Amino acid sequence: MKADLHIHCSASFDATESVDTILRLAREQQLDLIAISDHNEIDGALELETKASEAGIETLRGIEIDCFFGRNIVHLLGYGCDLRDPGFSRLKNHYIEELRRTGKQRLTLIEEHYGLKLDEAAIIARAHGRPYTNVEITQELLQTQIHPDLEPYQTGERSANPIANFYWDQLAVGCWGYAELRLPDWRQVVAYVHACGGALIVAHPMQNLKLDEAAAEALREGGVDGFEVYSSYHDARGRQFYHEFCRRWGLAETFGSDFHGATKPNIVLGKTGFDGDCTESVTLLKERIAYWR
Repeated sequence: MKADLHIHCSASFDATESVDTILRLAREQQLDLIAISDHNEIDGALELETKASEAGIETLRGIEIDCFFGRNIVHLLGYGCDLRDPGFSRLKNHYIEELRRTGKQRLTLIEEHYGLKLDEAAIIARAHGRPYTNVEITQELLQTQIHPDLEPYQTGERSANPIANFYWDQLAVGCWGYAELRLPDWRQVVAYVHACGGALIVAHPMQNLKLDEAAAEALREGGVDGFEVYSSYHDARGRQFYHEFCRRWGLAETFGSDFHGATKPNIVLGKTGFDGDCTESVTLLKERIAYWR
């Protein structure tokens, strides 16, 4: 079995490809199981569910929820839960309003930091009717401005995945460009997703937690069902660390490319860092889902 359980479609604020395109790419990669897991968004996952059987691909319902873990932000992947529960629509609407509220703040921070002025009308146009976010601001910044500190993202060592790299380097929690989002606490998310019949997996832990065993242990004790061990962001050391942690405690291990389309151009759907048979790990994940139903 080949699986990719962390895919974003155009329903997500930061991704570009349709569900139909994702299904085509999944067939090309000969994937057996996929999940669309958009940021605080359910429409893509529900659309996938209606179309995948005709495409001959198994699916899991998925969602990626941004939440606070102490002063840090983690992303928790909910699998198998009832995405039609009204709480998920409230989560979606709240997140959209937070993106709207923080967009102008982040634009101002970037303009002040680099001593320049960006065309807000052009940024709004890039958002195609949605609230503009770091994605559209960064696109406008990197494509229209000249500044020595931007060169690594335009032509240098960070240019293969410029929007995501600029976010992690400059705009994430603790960075000068961080605009604080009002997000739920991770324990609320764990309780809610379990109540909706889903399992909780920590997404790309090397991005948010690094090799912090105390943090991984706190999340385990708090009820998460596993970790995304195999991610396009993880090196061999990270994969081994979280593989051993999951095996020690009988937690589910999952596989995710974090495909976003054009906004993360170096990430290929289906390329998760794991080339073996996913059957054993998927079976354990499904057992965790069944436990909460």
